[in-house]
Order: sequence, then structure tokens, then C-alpha cells
Amino acid sequence: MTQHDGPVRSINWQRIENFIGFGRRDAPFVFVGLEEGLGAAEALLEELAIRSTYDTPVMDLKESFRGSADGERYFDPDHAPIEPTWRVMADLMLRHAGTIRPTKDDRRHYRTLRLGRSDGETLLTELLPYPHPRASDWLYERFAKYPTRAAYESDVLPKRKALLRDVLAESPRKLIVCYGKSHWPDFADIFGNVRWEDRGIHRAGFWNGSRVVLTTHLSAHDFNTDEQLAEFARVALGTA
Repeated sequence: MTQHDGPVRSINWQRIENFIGFGRRDAPFVFVGLEEGLGAAEALLEELAIRSTYDTPVMDLKESFRGSADGERYFDPDHAPIEPTWRVMADLMLRHAGTIRPTKDDRRHYRTLRLGRSDGETLLTELLPYPHPRASDWLYERFAKYPTRAAYESDVLPKRKALLRDVLAESPRKLIVCYGKSHWPDFADIFGNVRWEDRGIHRAGFWNGSRVVLTTHLSAHDFNTDEQLAEFARVALGTA
């Protein structure tokens, strides 16, 4: 028996693979990423053990951090550290609500108090369910499930696309944002026959009455400036 046998046996792979995301299941605004990040490869077992305790397919984002060593600091409305992906989501939601030029404090307050919350307006989900520090990494060979990332994606991607398609179709959505250009074809597969229109670095269309936008990763330099954020909002919200 290796020193990791105990923690490995406690991992509930089915629960992890069927987990949808954070926020409100029927939220009008949905953000779909590639896969969740991971601070360091050394934290993988702890992260998988935590995810194995999620007893519902959609959770409140703040609640999911409960028990983690520094989780509370991410939800301090006055001192929370910057999280690039959440920053862009918060900015878009504030502009939708009528804030013409959100400030750093505006974004921090929204994302710590409203983003991904069970009583909020958003659902945050992922195309792939296993967390990684980088998309180029493959940390799961040791678990004897998938020897390579290619094998993992070949098996899991079709299931996740079907799951997300069903979940997204459950409720009316105002906007679905899919971010990460390397997987635009996979995002597009979720929605089927959509007539896409290129809008600068973004691509937009309609599915089941919902506006859908494909864009680059929200942590990229494409969202550094206020004008870049404003242009993204114009495309996403259909005001330009």
C-alpha cells in the first residue's frame, strides 16, 4: 500500500465528472470555461478530496471554499486578491446592471458578494471537470484512469458537452459566454447549428433564444484595459 492509497480511495470520480459548477442552476448569465485551475500540482489530492464531498451538482461558490486554508480571503469585499477571470465576469455583470465604467472596487465587491452565488444571476461551469494548473498539464496518469490528456478528452468531452447542453436548455438564458479560443469548436458543438458572426476577437450567435459569445480566455491580455472590457460588454450584451 502506498502512502496515497487512502486519499485516492476517497476520491469520488463520478461526482467530480458530473459536477456542473457554481452559482444558480437556472441563472440567466452563464460562463463556460475550459477547466478549473489549480494553484499547484501538490494540491491535487486535497482538491479532489474536497470536490468529492460536493453533494449537489451546483454549489454556492463561497460555500465551496469553506474549510480551505485561505478561502475566506477570496470573499472579503474590501481586501480580496485580484482573480483575473472573475474580474472580467464581474465587470460584464456590472455593465449589464447599468454601471457605465466599473472601478476596481466595484468589480471586487461584485465578485466577492454576488458572482457564482446560489442567490445570484450567474452560473460558472467548465467544459472539462478535472482541475489543472495549466491546460498543457496532465496530472492524472497515476490514478490509472486516463494515461494521457488526449485519452481523457476523447472519453469525457462528449459526455460533458451533452451534460452542459441539457443543463443550458433547462432554463431561459440571457447570455452564455464560452471562453478559451483553443476549444471554440468544442463549445460550438454544445449548441449545434448556430449562425456565428465574428466581432473582432469575439464570435456571437443565438441558440434557443439565448445570446452565445465565444471569446478568448478571460485572464488574457485582451481584457486588460477599460476599453477592451467595454468592447467585450458591447458584443456580449448585444449593444453594438
